[in-house]
Amino acid sequence: MSCLLLLQVLNVPAAAQIDTIFLKCQQQILCRHIQDVNGQYRFLYRNDHQIWMHSRLLKCLVDSIKYEAGHSGNISKVIPQKGKNELTGAQTSASIPHEKYWTKTMSLGMNLSNVLEFNTPIGIDKKSLELNTSLDLGLNYQRTGNRFQMTNELHYVFGIQKDGLDSSAHYQRNSDELNTLHDLSLGIGKKRKWNFNLIAKFTTSFFTIYGGNYFGDIAATGPVQGFLSPYVLSLAPGIKFQPDAYLRISLSPYSVELTGIKSRQIANTGAFIKDTDASGSFKQFVNKRLGASVNIWYDRQIKDWLTLQYRLTVSSDYFEKIAENGQLDGLFITKIKLVKDLYLTHRAGIKLNLAASLIKPYYNQSLLLSYTKNF
Repeated sequence: MSCLLLLQVLNVPAAAQIDTIFLKCQQQILCRHIQDVNGQYRFLYRNDHQIWMHSRLLKCLVDSIKYEAGHSGNISKVIPQKGKNELTGAQTSASIPHEKYWTKTMSLGMNLSNVLEFNTPIGIDKKSLELNTSLDLGLNYQRTGNRFQMTNELHYVFGIQKDGLDSSAHYQRNSDELNTLHDLSLGIGKKRKWNFNLIAKFTTSFFTIYGGNYFGDIAATGPVQGFLSPYVLSLAPGIKFQPDAYLRISLSPYSVELTGIKSRQIANTGAFIKDTDASGSFKQFVNKRLGASVNIWYDRQIKDWLTLQYRLTVSSDYFEKIAENGQLDGLFITKIKLVKDLYLTHRAGIKLNLAASLIKPYYNQSLLLSYTKNF
């Protein structure tokens, strides 16, 4: 629905006072007789043909209003006008943009490296080729005045390597991890610093991988990993505290993790699910109680050259000791702008199982040249 509704011609005395409405899109409207009615501003608006007309504007698009001297109202700072409202006649709408409810983002990164070493004084010669790629997608929903908000993200990292440049060397998987993150929240109160929310995470791989991380069954071991084999879905309902536009802290008193394996052949390896059924076969689906969990999300754009996107989750079953079942999972993406939509992107991931007898955090990082676009 258009934010400026149908306009009609109206004659107004020349001596009437002129006020200014400043929009969030950094445009401004010269007008008269502003009225606040049911979430809208009603006013008289003069088009390019100097004809005064009745108009209505949603309050969600307004940044501030500057009233002429002698008029009671909110005196606000002046925002530079970056555009001009265009009207083609008395029965048309102004060229003021709609509020953007959906925000879409895409980032594609790539890093190609080649190592050649001949006649090394220590060790053996090296000939390797490695390619790392990443894909980050975002689809977020937020509407002014609406308590419901939604964040959806997809992060995929894929890397291959080849030790040796001759035909006898085979390509191996270096990384293959697909993650989706979802935050659905319902605000509490006017400021909506507190929200009821649900955090959902989904993890799997994309390609079928065989023994030795090869894409073919070279070692005759059969597949060891594939799409939805395994997959992990975690759900954490709770309350979210959002003190500002950058930080989100979600507290969940109870969370659960669901693990499944689509392929029976991969399930039979017992690498991902060790529980067995009555017949002694490895199960293809189990659920695990994670207990309380804390999700910390931090997103910030610093000026025009630095972008931060950090995700951290800590969970533990409070019915047991944290050292027996605690988990930590983090993803940290830092982007430095080079030119226009081209960025230098650093990705780091960390996973830690506190239940392991020997605590060894799994850490991986990559540095990629990425193309980023917002829609």
